[in-house]
Amino acid sequence: MPSQRLRALLIGGAFLMCAPGCSSSNAAKSDELPTEERVEAPSISVQELVLRGNEALDARQWDEAIAAYDEALAVDQQRWDVHMNRAIALTFALRYDDAIAAIGDALAAGGQDEPQVYFNLGNIYQERGLYQNAVTAYRASMAVDGDRLDVDTLLNIGAAYMFLRAYPQSRQALEKAAELAPDDPRPVHSLGILAFSEEKPDEALEHYNEVRALDPNYAPAYFNQGFILATLGENEEAARAFERYLELAPEGPYATRARNQANRLRRR
Repeated sequence: MPSQRLRALLIGGAFLMCAPGCSSSNAAKSDELPTEERVEAPSISVQELVLRGNEALDARQWDEAIAAYDEALAVDQQRWDVHMNRAIALTFALRYDDAIAAIGDALAAGGQDEPQVYFNLGNIYQERGLYQNAVTAYRASMAVDGDRLDVDTLLNIGAAYMFLRAYPQSRQALEKAAELAPDDPRPVHSLGILAFSEEKPDEALEHYNEVRALDPNYAPAYFNQGFILATLGENEEAARAFERYLELAPEGPYATRARNQANRLRRR
């Protein structure tokens, strides 16, 4: 089952400069300034550090992103968006406890009314395997947005419930997502995963056929279709499904498995 990928929401902030410190003392000037009271101006602005971190995050350079965000936050602790993006980088670096703490900092810095902060907290819990906590965070994300239903959030709730084997709740979330976005193949694809989890392979294949009707180039559906067909002994059709996946996603996350499966089935 494909894991849920984290959504990095990069929020641009105001252009901030840190001015050097100054003294209001009328004392006579000495030839030497006390070094402990001298404050160096940063060589670049906070926003430039944030942009550097965002670029590193996009490039999947987690340590570089964290370092840039740390520099920015050393100057301005009240950037909830920077705390949140730092949490995303920490999650990809597998530093889950630090990531959760960073989300706490984002909430304390003014992000308590921002849906994406709770959404990313849900993603962290999801990656860590704390699925009930993830559901709570995802629901909080929609609650602070005026209870507006969001397709991405519903998909992640459906996935979390699937991991918990709470299949009716998963179906409810996924069907609502499909209702909100009838042209989006992802909810239907997730319903196929759910059906297979419920040991309903025929229903799962029907969903994957629906996905192909919505978007014939949606690669994950072909991989999952191939897997189910192989378990049913439909070797020729399974091999074709894996090969179609490879045509659409030759460097995709399941490319090696799809290639191995297709070769194995063709040898039979």
